[in-house]
Amino acid sequence: MTPTTPRTDLPWPSRRGLLAGAALGAVALVALPGLPTVAVPVGRDRNRFLSEEQLATLAAVVDRVVPGEDGTPGALEAGAHESIDALLGAFRTDPPRIYAGGPFSDRAGSRVNHFERFLPLDAYEQKAWRGKVRRFQETYTAGLDALAASTPGFATLPGPARDLVLQTSQDPAVTAMTGLAVTHAFEGTWGAPEYGGNRDTLGWQAIGFEGDRQPRGYTDDEVLDPPLEPLPVLDVTGALAAYGPALALATSEASMGLLALADGDARVLADRVQALLGGAAGVLDDVAAGVRDGDPGGALEELLGGVLGGGKQTRR
Repeated sequence: MTPTTPRTDLPWPSRRGLLAGAALGAVALVALPGLPTVAVPVGRDRNRFLSEEQLATLAAVVDRVVPGEDGTPGALEAGAHESIDALLGAFRTDPPRIYAGGPFSDRAGSRVNHFERFLPLDAYEQKAWRGKVRRFQETYTAGLDALAASTPGFATLPGPARDLVLQTSQDPAVTAMTGLAVTHAFEGTWGAPEYGGNRDTLGWQAIGFEGDRQPRGYTDDEVLDPPLEPLPVLDVTGALAAYGPALALATSEASMGLLALADGDARVLADRVQALLGGAAGVLDDVAAGVRDGDPGGALEELLGGVLGGGKQTRR
């Protein structure tokens, strides 16, 4: 990177923003019944890709993406770095650790955990995923090695010092690795444990998500009269601006589409989200104020009208 290259500002959400954003959408658990499966080891028994030194550096990175605070576990405690390492070594097992099986885990009444038996890939999937995993491997190894070389002892630095290093690095290898690690840390913290993270479902417990509920399912009362739990009033504009990458956790097709277009890179995703927000910041402030006052209707109508191309003019 040349001296004239502008500094890359990575979105660094607060702990409160992370938990609030994660609560906006449940983690999707997709399983394909009826296909042959082969058991693949998970956790520390799996095949690794990163060296011990690289894994320690990665652990120190994800610890700053979703930091544990006030007794609430973060990415490090949930083993998000282990899940990333599992992804990088996905093709060291057969079938590769890409798609967990189904239909059920053993967390809700099933005698067998089908999730831990990974599915074989067809020829097209093999080619596509091998290329993607290879790019991930190159990005992580180059970035982690560059980070360790430029900042000796990075893994042992206090959290704020690591934040400063990651946010101010001008090394393209480090910034590329960090951008990828942000979204992968989210996935490793709140995804299904069979992928190597969310150890003991600590990530789900931290956001109040009960996890997969099949085959036991839900009672009639839980479906027809679910308990209502008030959510904290959020700074909507701040949450969207600072927490752009975590929109990947939402269930909307738009959010997932943005993540796909960004190829998992938090920097690209943040740029796209900020571009979509455009001139809507003022309206979002009005929506947040309306929520606090108990009447978001007018501002919300204006915002939706601007997004959908009708209704009131979005304020600039």
